[in-house]
Amino acid sequence: MSKTEPEDIDKVFKALGHITRRRILRLLAQHPRYPYELSKILDLNRRVVLKHLDALQEAGLVEVEPGASDLGPDRTYYKLNVRIGLSTTILPNTFAVRMSQIGGSHILAIPRGFVVPDASPDVKAVKGLLSELNRVNTKLKSIDEERARFASLRSRIIQKIEDIMTECNWDAESCQRVRSLLDPTSTQRNDKHTTIEDEWSEALKEALKLLEQLLQNR
Repeated sequence: MSKTEPEDIDKVFKALGHITRRRILRLLAQHPRYPYELSKILDLNRRVVLKHLDALQEAGLVEVEPGASDLGPDRTYYKLNVRIGLSTTILPNTFAVRMSQIGGSHILAIPRGFVVPDASPDVKAVKGLLSELNRVNTKLKSIDEERARFASLRSRIIQKIEDIMTECNWDAESCQRVRSLLDPTSTQRNDKHTTIEDEWSEALKEALKLLEQLLQNR
């Protein structure tokens, strides 16, 4: 996998762990920018900004592209390179990290039932925008809570399987293979045409086959 793609969740978390890098990503989400422009907005030394940009590029979150300048030599612009969703669930008996690709189109479709109100420069338009923003935030919170519930349920199911393997005293190598297959953080896409859901489904099939073999050999 090239350095312009998110190749490792650990690298992504490390890159996102610094507030300045998160601020840079927010700015690049608006449109591509060049280092000097970022340094002026962030009130930071250009070399410091470049170091943060290097870290974001190493994690596969940004990439460079040449751009013309009206004031002198061509500039090097930085832009977001990926469209990913990143979620982390931390609950009693549950820890899950998920990184998934989001749509290939440049503009994602607005969810059904939601709109972007016209933004005339008046109080009524602002109230409409704030009302819709509140609806969106409420829906996102509901989705996060539902994801947390399912993550907790998944963890309980995996723990039940772990209990059965312990009770049956299966060999350590087979048990470790089952654990690796059921680990929700271990699924990584090796084929750009294969979704995480497809790989997770294949992992579950392999785990089921292995468990059936272990039960038959008891």
